[in-house]
Amino acid sequence: MTRSKILYVSLFISLLALSSCKKKETQPAEVPASNAYSIPSSYNFTKVNFTSSTQQIDMLGELTNYVKTTHTSTTATQPILDAKKLRDMYANVNNAFESAVLNASAVQLKAKTSTDFAYPTLLENLFDEAQIASDSAAKYATSSTASNGVKGKLISPSRAILVNANGFEYKELVEKGIMGAVLYYQATHILNTIDTYNNYMYDNGTTAQEKAWDEAFGYFGVPIDFPTNTSALKNWGAYANSVNSAIGCNAVMMDAFLKGRAAISNKDNEARNAAAARILSMWEKVAAAKCIVYLKSAKANLIDNGASFHALTEAYGFVSAFKYNSTRIISNADITSLQAEFGGSLYTMSQSKIDNAINKLASVFSLDTSKL
Repeated sequence: MTRSKILYVSLFISLLALSSCKKKETQPAEVPASNAYSIPSSYNFTKVNFTSSTQQIDMLGELTNYVKTTHTSTTATQPILDAKKLRDMYANVNNAFESAVLNASAVQLKAKTSTDFAYPTLLENLFDEAQIASDSAAKYATSSTASNGVKGKLISPSRAILVNANGFEYKELVEKGIMGAVLYYQATHILNTIDTYNNYMYDNGTTAQEKAWDEAFGYFGVPIDFPTNTSALKNWGAYANSVNSAIGCNAVMMDAFLKGRAAISNKDNEARNAAAARILSMWEKVAAAKCIVYLKSAKANLIDNGASFHALTEAYGFVSAFKYNSTRIISNADITSLQAEFGGSLYTMSQSKIDNAINKLASVFSLDTSKL
């Protein structure tokens, strides 16, 4: 080998060594190999705290239960909703909750609401509308006051609900709206941006990433030993469990939450990101599957406005929730087309429109509607 070739090879080897050293600096050596750390069978990690998330779920529960007090059909004296009370509960001011713990907490739904689509203002306008609707219903306690174009109490053979002028149920607009714009938005935002949380250490010994992941888990609304334990499920957790037999979501989501949390503690970014992606994908599928369930229910009860409008409002709420996940599978165009099937009024809903919505969701998410 000539002297020039020897120098060239030596230079190449030196550059390769430098390159290898540089890679080790940007890829921390402490990232463990696969299966190098244990993963618990329940969400029982050291110093876990998702109280903020569960308190928001409890706030939502009290708020929607208050709206639901108007859902009576034969009581002579009907409650009239107080829009100010609803606003106070939403912002957690003036001790509006029955729970002293919630009143004393620093948590509020309003501060956690996505500002996309001007939702906080939209929701507060719904509170004002609901008060007016309940006031008109109270004057005619045992008679339906709602009709196409007129908000009020809708009394049907199956139920009594408070609806807006287009037939959408206020209780479900509030509940599903907050489930989407607060619970789903906050959880998916955390999972989509988990790599941006630094390694700041809190006083309890957890890092910012661990704490954020815990909060995302809390928004799911399940116990730490889910799905072995399916008691006391709330909101998204209850809906996931209700479609589990059809799409197998429970174990997938819980497994990913456990693996992701363990991965964060062990600086396994690859496993963390994979876990986040699995949760995001399956959570969206839960919304789609439950939406189909409600659409099928509405189709089977079209002659009963109370039953069909309730189911259609639930379905519409899940469609609206899709937009709060920035990495959603469903496109904006498909969300718009689904919303268009509901039209301006539920009073004009037809079987063909419902079928169109069901088929669209089944196609986008590869769902077998016969199982739902």
